[in-house]
Amino acid sequence: LLAISGALSQKASMSGPALLLLLALCGGASAQFFQFQQGGINLEDLMGGAFGGGGGGGHHGGGGRGGYEELPQEEEEEEVDLYERLGIQPEATDREIKSAYRKLSVQLHPDKNPDGSTLGRFREVTEAYEILADKERRVLYDFGGIGAARKGAQEQEGGGSPFDMFFGGGGGREQSNRGRNTEIDLPVTLEDLYMGNEKSATIKRRIVCRNCKKKPNVPRCQGCGACPKEKKMVHRRAGPGMIVQQEVMVESKEKCKREEKSLKATIEKGMPDSEQITFKYESEQKPGQIPGDVVFKLKPVAHKFFKRSRETLSMKMAIPLRAALLGFETSFTHLDGHTVTIKRSGVTKPGQSIRIKGEGMPKHGVSSEFGDLVITFTVDFPPTLDAELAAGLEQLLPPAGPSDIRIG
Repeated sequence: LLAISGALSQKASMSGPALLLLLALCGGASAQFFQFQQGGINLEDLMGGAFGGGGGGGHHGGGGRGGYEELPQEEEEEEVDLYERLGIQPEATDREIKSAYRKLSVQLHPDKNPDGSTLGRFREVTEAYEILADKERRVLYDFGGIGAARKGAQEQEGGGSPFDMFFGGGGGREQSNRGRNTEIDLPVTLEDLYMGNEKSATIKRRIVCRNCKKKPNVPRCQGCGACPKEKKMVHRRAGPGMIVQQEVMVESKEKCKREEKSLKATIEKGMPDSEQITFKYESEQKPGQIPGDVVFKLKPVAHKFFKRSRETLSMKMAIPLRAALLGFETSFTHLDGHTVTIKRSGVTKPGQSIRIKGEGMPKHGVSSEFGDLVITFTVDFPPTLDAELAAGLEQLLPPAGPSDIRIG
């Protein structure tokens, strides 16, 4: 990335070698991105090992190394703990956030303190609530700091999304500030999909210890260690009137630790095979980066009797020759335990199918409606016939001549 400052006349008069030098300097400013590998539930391993993935990359200029002159960088952003302002934990629910704010806002409201002694605190509490009560701004704060959350508010006022600031806006480029999603196969039985169920899976991931840089002894900061390196944009002087903007990898000042978290997926009645259940922002965490999602992909387990095709269930039923010729009545237990009865009279041919309305899968989103059940029959013939039985059949069955035997 290049940002050229200075007079236009200087740019116009720049010689070919000078341009080549400038491009060469930029080419050396590559950064190694911390990427997410898919598959499995141990997210730390997928990201290259515990606290790994930082990578080298990036020049740490200064003293004119490689033709660069390091410029003064912006001061480090203040560390603001919005959860502490409201007296709640970082894992607080929306209801807990609202309850804490209502209590404090009543105590600190200027109408109850006309001397103005609580005005500053009231504004701090109000800002904390406005950020934490907004899902997108809360995510920006948790992983980008107070500055990102405040800039997100400016984007909202301008009619955009808070994430437009963080991702460069408009979705026109790769969202490099967003971590990659994790896809996990979640085995489900046909009974789960028929009746609905709740399935749990425990993931192991790295999390950022929020606001622990200056509070290492706080209980929630215990066990926190180094985080992977971070991407950072720096400005360096590359010559008279020329400023180079570089993306480099730097050591993180934040703290991270491993965490096990149980995610509960609700399996709805009639959910399609391979349906995806998404847990927003629950993947690996890294400072300055919005986490990706954990995506459970339903993986149906083969059933002993039934097969599914969308809303239709199918099964095979083997019947003896006598039942195929004379009819029969039988019953079986369905996926939810209710009994289905079948009664047939007359001849049932091998390979013949019947369709039973309303005994298939529930329709997803309209669980009171069901698809159909298709039963295909096979006929079990006796392996042998003794002489007496064969003689009896010859008398009962009509004679068969060559014309009754067909090919094709």
